[in-house]
Amino acid sequence: MSHQFPYSPEFQEWESTSSRRESTVSTSTVSSASTSILFQSPATSPGTSSRKQSWQLYDDVVRLQLNPHMSISFIKSGQQFKLRYTYIDVCKDSTGALKCLELGGGLGQQAPFIHAFHNTKLPVPHIEHPKDSEQYPLRISFLDQQTVQTAHVVFMTQLSYKFENWEDCVQFQELLLCSKLVFLGGMAEAKSKGRGEECISQNLRVLRGHNGKRVMLYFANSQRGALKRYVSIPLNCVGSVKPPKKAGRPVIIELNPNFEILSQMRNLQITFLNDDDCKSFCQLLSTDLTIG
Repeated sequence: MSHQFPYSPEFQEWESTSSRRESTVSTSTVSSASTSILFQSPATSPGTSSRKQSWQLYDDVVRLQLNPHMSISFIKSGQQFKLRYTYIDVCKDSTGALKCLELGGGLGQQAPFIHAFHNTKLPVPHIEHPKDSEQYPLRISFLDQQTVQTAHVVFMTQLSYKFENWEDCVQFQELLLCSKLVFLGGMAEAKSKGRGEECISQNLRVLRGHNGKRVMLYFANSQRGALKRYVSIPLNCVGSVKPPKKAGRPVIIELNPNFEILSQMRNLQITFLNDDDCKSFCQLLSTDLTIG
């Protein structure tokens, strides 16, 4: 089952090539030792062999320095592993396509942990747990199995990234999606007039691409079969927005039928988990409609 973005003319530009940037050099240290039976050799410091390998193989390597660290969890051969790292190198080719993530800076780990992407379109980083008024989610997962490499061992597994602060979690999403996260709100429910219940207990993201175009993104987890996927809606496809008159009531968004999925949906009703996110979202959409 694929969880990639459905095709739209807007998204083709939204995920286009990023410019080459030099990575920053790690200066922080691990706050506590990470242990794993996968790695038993002494650790190398950031900026040595794994760093050189990245620059040799890829045209664009950007380092996300973590504050102070993050942990990754997965299952291999029936056993659960949890590893801690202090930086993530985001490696892309000359076209801007994401090729892999190299995680490093973990104590006791000589080789980097490599999370590889072999498809032309990357899977969407899934935000676990809906945002509420008091707490931001800090765990990113990938709904499809991913290819990973530890030392010389390559295998497929489900991956989960647990960050220590929201800023690192945001930057991770932005680097993978080549976009700026301009809004995140927890949804209790979303329904469309044409397709019924879209999702329950999910997050709604609004992302702005380098070209300035903005896209709504959510996971339709209530649909079965092929409809259970991520849905992206360009904001320039919004015809009108009707804010709720009372707290706890849904926002009603009328959609212009620019392409197939919007013709199926017709409109979208979103009930947010808290009133502040609802107001911010309505203001964001109203601003776009005014400018348009």
